[in-house]
Amino acid sequence: MDSATTLVNPAPPTPYFMTSTNLKNATIYAHPAVPLYTITSDGRQTVINDRRTPGRIVAIFHRREILPNTVSFPGRNGGAPISVQKWLRKTKLADGTTAFVMGTDYGPYVWKIISSHRQKVYAQCDLDRPIASCSLQATLSNGKPAFLLEYDAEPLREDILVAYLLQRQRVMSEDRLIDVFVGSPA
Repeated sequence: MDSATTLVNPAPPTPYFMTSTNLKNATIYAHPAVPLYTITSDGRQTVINDRRTPGRIVAIFHRREILPNTVSFPGRNGGAPISVQKWLRKTKLADGTTAFVMGTDYGPYVWKIISSHRQKVYAQCDLDRPIASCSLQATLSNGKPAFLLEYDAEPLREDILVAYLLQRQRVMSEDRLIDVFVGSPA
């Protein structure tokens, strides 16, 4: 007996918003009434807390002056810190595009730079279909999501959130350096 395949339209991507682009005190949510994560920073470390599970820390980003910055995931691998450069490794793709490879429990995922303030995330084995789209603008207007996740990327939400915040910080630092050396537009 032949089996019939039923094609179902996938769910639309889920938008995730930030209450503030200042990472000293921000909240990530999918719907305004449902905060998912809080982000707090004291300048040396940024902590991402799960609002749905009180007391659960998703990740801690440690800024260090001399040694490489690290990220740790308290719920994984005993919470051991890993160098940001190893977890989110800069690379060049075959077409010469700069990208960052993020190591996850689900395998490697590639952050492709689309423009100076836009990146898309792909499974390393499928660089044609993005699973996330991220905006790294200095400010996010009301109603504009920080990032969008495709339905099948939800298991990676926390990895993508942490990498998004690290990529955002990297891009904003590069923008500040350009402003210092070139001068900001008048």
